[in-house]
Amino acid sequence: MSPRKSAPTTTSGVYQIRCKQNGKIYVGSAVNLRARWDLHRRSLIMKQHFNPHLQSAWNLYGAENFEFSVLQYVEYVEEMQLLTIEQAWIERTGCTNRAIGFNINSHATSGGDGVGLTWEGFRDPDGTSVTITNLHDFCRRKGLDFPSMHRLWRGQSKLKSYKGWTHANSIRQREFIKTHEGFIDPNGIAVGPIRNLAAFCREHGLDDTHMSAVASGRIVSHRGWTHSRGRKRLPALVHKGFIAPGGAVVRITNLAAFCRAADLCKVHMYELKTGKRPSHKGWTWKHDADTAFE
Repeated sequence: MSPRKSAPTTTSGVYQIRCKQNGKIYVGSAVNLRARWDLHRRSLIMKQHFNPHLQSAWNLYGAENFEFSVLQYVEYVEEMQLLTIEQAWIERTGCTNRAIGFNINSHATSGGDGVGLTWEGFRDPDGTSVTITNLHDFCRRKGLDFPSMHRLWRGQSKLKSYKGWTHANSIRQREFIKTHEGFIDPNGIAVGPIRNLAAFCREHGLDDTHMSAVASGRIVSHRGWTHSRGRKRLPALVHKGFIAPGGAVVRITNLAAFCRAADLCKVHMYELKTGKRPSHKGWTWKHDADTAFE
């Protein structure tokens, strides 16, 4: 049966969305064809369509290069009958072949929301097994990226996980989720154990790369967070020999903070110490100026 390139109606049936530029098609079914086409267009215009391949083509070629046509009108009885007919058209057109169409799943879907009726094998950031019935809507509600979650499901992701989520089909299987102990918050309180550091950092506005560096001792702290086994701070350096504009000898423990408070340039103050600069805003340096403090 040839597609009927007519305006969508409120009749039930199986439809296709065709890109005029590359000839690729998307096949679906709907109880209300007009409402479904309107929904597709709104989602595509807003760049929120659940099908990333169709969305990419729409972004590239523009709305004027897409046409809606009815493959088969169906006297609607129940949803499963409509899905059965849609399934036959999916197989007939080969629209899941990336060279032919945009469809992602070889099975007819319910209501066009997401790909596949049920999605099994996902584990949330806490390691709990989760079965999802509408992946597109689930990602929208949870603030997740549908293509990334779909790649995990298909086993095409190069990563073990996405925002802490894993899947049984992942190419790189996570043997375990590392538990971190020994972190100390900015108030000096020990926190832990932390089972998923990435998720913990997202919740607390921290950078997981920097927190890992704190745990391994590569850096001392991150936003006030330290680690019991991490690298300890060196004793504060006391700068001796600075002479204020009035002639007073001043010892400075935290030169950067002092310069910020006194509206001085830290680089210029260091140049006083090394002899590269004779003075800075009236400040001078003499290496034995503070012998009176000894």
